[in-house]
Amino acid sequence: MNKTCTFFILIVFWATLSCEKKPHSASDHVAWADSTAERATNLMDGKDAAASIRYLDSAYQAMPHPGLGDLWKKYNVKASYYKHYDHNLIKRRLYVDSMLTILDKAKTTYRNEYAHSLYALANLLEEEKKYNQAFKQYYDGRNFSKGILDNCSMSDFTSALGVIRYRQEQYRQAIPYFKQAYDEVASCSNPVFQYGFIQRQSVLNSIALCFEKSGRPDSAVVYYNRALDFIKASPNRYPHKRDFITTARAVVEGNLGGTYAKLNQFQAAETHLLTNIRLNDRPGFSIEDAQTGKIKLARLYINHNRLPKAKLLLDELGADLVSGRGRSISHGEIWENWYQLKGLYYDKAGDLVNAYRFSSKYHAYRDSLDRLNNGLKKVDMDQVLREHEQKYKLSMLEKSSELKTSYVIGLSVFLGMALCLIFVIWLFYHRSRTNVRNLTELNSQMQRTLSALENSQRENARLMKIVAHDLRNPIGAMSSMAEMMLDDDNRAEDDRGFLKLIKDSGTNSLELVNNLMHMNGSSDEPFKREDVNLADLVQQCADMLALRASQKQQEIRLHLKPAVLRLNYEKMWRVVSNLISNAIKFSPSGSVIDLSIETGPKWVQLSVRDTGIGIPPDVGDKIFDVFTESKRKGTSGEESFGLGLSITKQIVEAHAGKISFESAPNQGTTFRIRLPVE
Repeated sequence: MNKTCTFFILIVFWATLSCEKKPHSASDHVAWADSTAERATNLMDGKDAAASIRYLDSAYQAMPHPGLGDLWKKYNVKASYYKHYDHNLIKRRLYVDSMLTILDKAKTTYRNEYAHSLYALANLLEEEKKYNQAFKQYYDGRNFSKGILDNCSMSDFTSALGVIRYRQEQYRQAIPYFKQAYDEVASCSNPVFQYGFIQRQSVLNSIALCFEKSGRPDSAVVYYNRALDFIKASPNRYPHKRDFITTARAVVEGNLGGTYAKLNQFQAAETHLLTNIRLNDRPGFSIEDAQTGKIKLARLYINHNRLPKAKLLLDELGADLVSGRGRSISHGEIWENWYQLKGLYYDKAGDLVNAYRFSSKYHAYRDSLDRLNNGLKKVDMDQVLREHEQKYKLSMLEKSSELKTSYVIGLSVFLGMALCLIFVIWLFYHRSRTNVRNLTELNSQMQRTLSALENSQRENARLMKIVAHDLRNPIGAMSSMAEMMLDDDNRAEDDRGFLKLIKDSGTNSLELVNNLMHMNGSSDEPFKREDVNLADLVQQCADMLALRASQKQQEIRLHLKPAVLRLNYEKMWRVVSNLISNAIKFSPSGSVIDLSIETGPKWVQLSVRDTGIGIPPDVGDKIFDVFTESKRKGTSGEESFGLGLSITKQIVEAHAGKISFESAPNQGTTFRIRLPVE
C-alpha cells in the first residue's frame, strides 16, 4: 500500500514539473548574448552600420557552443539590420526563417522569442507585398502572444495593424489601433530605448498623421505637438542616442509644418519645415525625410507665390534625386511629388510648355505607383480578420473539448491518489509529533549556543582592535628610530643590515596592525557617508602610492571619468589603496598598472588591472577569506598577510557594491568594483 502511494506521488510530482514554464536552455549564455546584441545594436546607430554585422560575426565565432537562445539573438539583430539599414529583403528573409526554424521544436521553452519571430515574419511578408499572409501572421501572432508578451511587445502587433489600415488609406479606422498601441506602450515598464522612446513618439506621430490625412488638421497639430514635447524631453534620458532623437524630432517638425501649410499658416509652416531640413539634410541623418520637407516647403512657396524660393528648392532637390542622394524605399514618391511641383511651378511662372511636360511625367509616374499599391488596397482586412477569428474560435472549442476529457481522466487519478495521500499524511503525522518536540528543544539549545558565539566574536573583535591600537605607537616608534639610525652614514654594514631588518619588520607589522583595526568594522558599525568624487579619490590614492611603484620602475596609468557617489571617504580610500598596493606588490618591475572608471545609468565601476603573477584557478574566491591560506609573497619578496582583500570585500559590500576579479597565472589580474549610483 505505502509503495503504491509513493509511486503515484512521484508520477504527479514529475508531471507537475513538466507543466511548469521552462527557463532558457542551460546551454545559453544569456548575459553574454544580451551584451553582444546590445553592443551590435548600438553600432548600427553609428556612422558605419555594417560594423555591427562584422562585430556580431566575430563575437559569435569566439563562442564555440552557442545555445538556441544565443543563436536567436544573433539572427534577430541581423534581421533588424537588413530591415532598417541595408533594406535587403532576401537576406532578411534568410534570418527571419532561421529565427523560426531553430525554435520550431522549442516554442514552449522560448515562447517570448517565438512570439517576436512571428511578428518579424508578419512584418517581412507585408514588405514583400504578400498582404493576405501578412494579415494572417499578425493576427495569429497576436493571439499566440497574449499572456506571453508584455504590453510593450503587444504594442508592436497593435501598431502594425494600425499601419496596415493607414497604408490602405483607412485613416479613421487606423486611429483606434494606434491609440491602443500608445496605451500599451505607455503602461509597460520596459526602459529600453525601443519602447521608452522610439515606439511612443512613433505612435503619437502616427495618430497625428491619421488625423491629418482624414481631414482633421487641428487634431493633428495637437498630437504632433505632444510628440514634439515628448521628443524634446528625451535627450537627457538617452544621451547616447542624441542623433536618433534629433532625426525623430526633424520628422515630426516636417509633418507639423505640412499640417500648418494646410491650415494656411505660412509663418508657422515655414519655420517647422526649415527646422526639418536643417536637422535631417546631412550625412548620418534622414536625408530622404529632409527631401520630403523640401517638397512640402516648395509647395508652400508655390501656393504663396514665392516662386524664386520654390525654384531654388526644386533645383536643389532635382540634383539630389538625379545623384541618388538619400535614396530609399520612398524614393519613387519623392520623384512623383517633384514632377508635380515642377509642373505647378512652370504653370505659375507662365511657362505652359514645361508645365505640360512635367505634368505628363507626374501622371505617368503616379499611375505606375498606383499599380504597385493596388494589391494592398484590394485586400479586405476585415474579412481576413473575421475568417481567422472564426478559425481561432473553432480551434479553441476543439482544445476545450480535449481539455475537458483530460480533466475527467485526471480527476479520477487524483481521487485515487488523494486516498493514498490521506493515509500517508495520517501515518507521518503521528511520527512527526515526537520529532517536532525533539527539534524544538534542539533549536532552543542551538539559539543559546549561537548567541554565546556572537557575544564571544564581538568581544574578540573589540579586544583585537584595542590590542592593535596599542601596538601602533611602539611599533611605529621602533620603525622610525631604525630609519633615523639608517640615515647615519657612519654605521657599519652589519649594523645597517640589522637596522634595515628592524625597519622592514616594523613596516610590515604596522600594515598588519592597520588591517586588524579595520577587520569587521565595515559591516558591524554604521559609518558616515558623504558626496565623494571617486575619480578624485583614486587620483589621490595613486599619487600617494606612485613612489612605491617607482621603486619597482612601475607606471600607474589612469583612465578616469568623474563619478560622484555617497561614500565613506576613509573606508573607500582603504579599498582603492589595498587594490593598488596588491597590484604593485604582485607585478614585476617595469610593468604597467591601469586604473579606470566606467559609468552607467545605475552603477559606477572601478577596475584595477595589472600584468603580474595572477591568481591560480584553484584559489578562486578564497582570496577574500580572513587569514586566507592562499597568501603569497610579492615579486620582490614583499610580505602578504591575507587580510587586505577580506577587508576590501567587507567595505564594498557595506556600500551595497560588488567586487569581482578575472585572472590567469602569469598573465595578470583585473579587480572590478561595481557601486550603485543611489
